[in-house]
Amino acid sequence: MGKTGRTLDMVDLPGRTARRRRRARINSWIGRLITAGIAVTTAVFAVIGAVRLVSDQGNLAAYDKAPYCAAQAVQTQTCVLRTTADIGYVYASKNTGKNAHGYTTKAYVYPVTGHGETVTLSSSQDLTDSVYDGDTLPVLVWRDQITRFTFHGSTHDADENPHHIVLDDVSQVALCLIAASLFGRSLIRRLLHDRVAINLRRNRIPDWTLVVLALGTTLAAIVRASYAVTALGLAGVAVLALSAAWPFVPWVATYSEQQPFVVGSRANARAVRKRTQARPGRLP
Repeated sequence: MGKTGRTLDMVDLPGRTARRRRRARINSWIGRLITAGIAVTTAVFAVIGAVRLVSDQGNLAAYDKAPYCAAQAVQTQTCVLRTTADIGYVYASKNTGKNAHGYTTKAYVYPVTGHGETVTLSSSQDLTDSVYDGDTLPVLVWRDQITRFTFHGSTHDADENPHHIVLDDVSQVALCLIAASLFGRSLIRRLLHDRVAINLRRNRIPDWTLVVLALGTTLAAIVRASYAVTALGLAGVAVLALSAAWPFVPWVATYSEQQPFVVGSRANARAVRKRTQARPGRLP
């Protein structure tokens, strides 16, 4: 009975191996699809952020140069209005992650002139016991959006402040470019590994180019050099997209004495020779 069971297991072994290989291929393709989805999504967001950054930087320049409006002004397209805003309602939510010990308190406010919006009163404390519906806050309004507000003697930038928007844009471009480069370039190298193996050094050129562009974009984002972030971000996405065709460029796909030349078949042959030499007289 035992021998019969072992015999059946041995007979079924090829089928198990085939199923495992099939499952491994399926999992590999699922992983590639997920990687491709992340790479494409982050690349698209990097482009969107870079294009939007140009417009937002122009708005920032106009905001910094805008004078204060006259008292009781009704339009805020070309000037910044000092006015007040009433608090409609206040709510607090428990923080998560590294700030899980605190609460974020937000309030919906609507100014005398301009559009109502939600502002963050505190990102660490629950202030619902000290702020009430109907309280008034001094605010600045530009183009009908609240840009700054004063709360408990401190001035804070609102979410619609052009400085805050530009900071979000440069952060988005830098982070999305890094993610797109990591996921996209690794996927391209995996899919074209036979082509990449023909000339390893020349196929590292897109990798180093992306590293330089990603670092340059990050540094430009830190110093808030908006136009540099836009140029470097778009250049990085372009290099990433064009790197899929890089292994097919004749200069890259041609063997050179100064470059390593390792194709898949030769690498396999070399491994076979090593095994044969280790076990003389036996075929691999």
